[in-house]
Amino acid sequence: MISFSSLAVADEAEEASDIVSATEETNIDNETVEETEIMNNSIGAEIRLLQLEKAITKNLLKGERAVEVLKALGHNTSELEAILDEMRLLLAEVQEADPEAHDSVQIFVDLKSDARALTKQFRDKIRELLDDAKLNEIREQIREMTNDELENYSKRIRNRIRQLNRNQLHRLYGIIGETNETLAEEYENGNITVGQIKSQVCKTVNQMTKEKKNQIFSELKEYKIRRKINAQVSADDAATNFQVREQTRLNNRLQKAETTNDAQLQQQIQNRIGNKTNNGNGKGK
Repeated sequence: MISFSSLAVADEAEEASDIVSATEETNIDNETVEETEIMNNSIGAEIRLLQLEKAITKNLLKGERAVEVLKALGHNTSELEAILDEMRLLLAEVQEADPEAHDSVQIFVDLKSDARALTKQFRDKIRELLDDAKLNEIREQIREMTNDELENYSKRIRNRIRQLNRNQLHRLYGIIGETNETLAEEYENGNITVGQIKSQVCKTVNQMTKEKKNQIFSELKEYKIRRKINAQVSADDAATNFQVREQTRLNNRLQKAETTNDAQLQQQIQNRIGNKTNNGNGKGK
């Protein structure tokens, strides 16, 4: 009857590693709305921003490796490198994002959208240069790629998830009227798993009366519904003037590119601005 996931974000292994996988989506999809459900506090917002930062970093590393392979094959990689340069600007924006900001959901939605667009652009461009056989060969080369920086991200994300889950566990204890501080500390220190926490909580609840169980279930259900509603409201707010904010970000990146005299990057961003304008996306909703 009791689902700890009604309160907790996820097991540490579930890191949304495909958070910026290439997609045709240009609007705020259901997956993104679900991801924002935990962003009703600064720890949840920090987790999502860290996951986005890690995913962009991972895509950058893969992209750099792909460029190396293409150069060795004699291909002109200038356009791909420009995409990666803009992705680095995006990464800096994610790193500068404040998880305690009142508009952290909007920031996350915007920057995730940019990451998806750049990932798709890179993917489409590389498909113009290589056939499926060569693409599969490159994928195999980078599939098992490991990196100390990525591992550090994973550790930071796991630690913050444990802290969030511990806070949610205390919320659950407040509902069921029982507290096990030792269990909470053991979990946050990484000595026990979410599964073991769930098992212990279920044992505690199963010993209660039917009336108490129903009360706990109702409160958990109410909390889960309220969290979903709040996430949808935040996503709807983020959808307002979505294209206007996108245009502003592109203009800001163009200014940065101009200060560094990076003509290749300037052209990349100017092309994206032109595409948005030509597609009629320059106007906000």
